[in-house]
Amino acid sequence: MRILVVSPVLPYPDRSGGAIRIAQLLRALAREHELTLLASKPARVDPEEARAALDPITLIPVSAGWVIGEGPTTAKRLWQARSLVSSRSALYWILAGPLLDALRRLDWQRFDIVQVEYSLLGLLPFPRSLPLVVDAHNLEYRVLERISQRSGWLRGLWVRRECQRVRREEITAWRQAALCLAVSRVDAEEMRRFAARRVAVIPNGVDVRQTPFLPLDAAEPDHIVFVGNLRYWPNVDGVLWFVRKVWPAVRARIPSARFSIVGYDPPSALGMLSAIEGVRLVGTVPAVTPWLARASVIVVPLLAGSGTRLKILEAFAAGRPVVTTSLGLEGIDAEPGRHVMVADDAASFASAVVDLLASSQRRAALAEAARRLVEQLYDWDRIGEQLRAVYRAFVGEERIG
Repeated sequence: MRILVVSPVLPYPDRSGGAIRIAQLLRALAREHELTLLASKPARVDPEEARAALDPITLIPVSAGWVIGEGPTTAKRLWQARSLVSSRSALYWILAGPLLDALRRLDWQRFDIVQVEYSLLGLLPFPRSLPLVVDAHNLEYRVLERISQRSGWLRGLWVRRECQRVRREEITAWRQAALCLAVSRVDAEEMRRFAARRVAVIPNGVDVRQTPFLPLDAAEPDHIVFVGNLRYWPNVDGVLWFVRKVWPAVRARIPSARFSIVGYDPPSALGMLSAIEGVRLVGTVPAVTPWLARASVIVVPLLAGSGTRLKILEAFAAGRPVVTTSLGLEGIDAEPGRHVMVADDAASFASAVVDLLASSQRRAALAEAARRLVEQLYDWDRIGEQLRAVYRAFVGEERIG
């Protein structure tokens, strides 16, 4: 099949969770199908480097003035402002706006199927004759609901309005799609509830073969590490909560404890954290594996968001014990207490971290069980075969081609 994939994210370089998912799944599809990727490209990315990295996928780059998940720019604000004079959400314009002109210039006779990354792109003006596949990385309106609950009244008012629009748009996209891909059973059930015609669960994963199981005795004692995209607001919110609410209790019980915050392009709001005793804002690093190796415990203090967290799966694969929230673990088939520690309030979170730091046997048991879990369920090779099987059934049932 000749598949056109339309994405607001160029999966090169694949720093963010969304970019990693897109890169891995498109490579899997390219083993059986002819793929063309139309994607927004940040100015700093060399299109020829991207083409070489994504080969054999044909790339059509579209210049964009920002990167999804990063902070505001003038170009982003201009697209966002269109929501003030239209019925569409600001998020729709941010994701879809830069792609509109390029779509109008396409020769649609070249394609048999259109797949979009992120649900809102399903509202773009595609020919009705082409079956539409929607890969729903998140339920975006769920993310906005949770953000509104953690916002001040003025920002919360705007976010709730945006949430209503996004919810309506996502449901419309799912109903229009011939096939929807969900990252978890939780998301799939929600999509089916809104009458999505066909939903398949294609989870996020990790490249197990390329992720070494790191020996715990090489970790630095009492070293706690966070790894994640620091331009993603729920990550920033979670880190601030951990430092303000959890960290004092951890330090009171283990004075030698240290906390390192590792992640791409941290905002200025996190700059003050390095002034707190025992806390270090590391920021952008060329590779996260050395920081995973140094960690005795990985924390994922997520209080808002949707989908599934690749950073948890990556820590599992690397053999690092994880403490997270119920929301952080949402969509991952891990058992609290066996594969991961889960705590939803500051006192319980601090106790879980302290208990793990105090017991090398407990850390080892969690790490070994979590590694086995990702080998069985979350290896990208296995997930890629699941996706190809879903497409084979879909093409046969739709009688495409």
